[in-house]
Amino acid sequence: MVLGVVVLAAGCLGGPSSGPTEPATTTEAATPTGTVEFHDGPKDRPDRPATLNESSVREFVSEYEYRHVYNGLWQGEYTQMTLGCRIDAVTERSWGYDVIVTCTGSSTAEPPADSTATEGVIADYFTQSYRYSVSADALARESVENRDPVS
Repeated sequence: MVLGVVVLAAGCLGGPSSGPTEPATTTEAATPTGTVEFHDGPKDRPDRPATLNESSVREFVSEYEYRHVYNGLWQGEYTQMTLGCRIDAVTERSWGYDVIVTCTGSSTAEPPADSTATEGVIADYFTQSYRYSVSADALARESVENRDPVS
């Protein structure tokens, strides 16, 4: 079975950004509500941090977005994945934190020659950036202007 190109709106795993950070533009009054979609796949949703601080929120958003995008690009057991993510900014708010995350990636299914599985198409995850707003009770995600690709 051949899978179609996957178009995603999600994120990535990455360590601390070595580049400059830029402030988020969400207003102090905009307390986040709700939760964020999570694609089904081989990776589970990460646990929310028990304590919100710059470090725990950075790690949580990075892992959340990476796993979300990974699951969306997944084409089965023979998936060859290239995926990179980074945190571009973490801004403390009165209600929690805003975090900007950027991911770039692609996948294809490349079964071994002796397999009956069919090769998959290349699924590109063009560079996308999102602002996660994380409070004690909620998680929100919104698209922001895309940053430079993750290399």
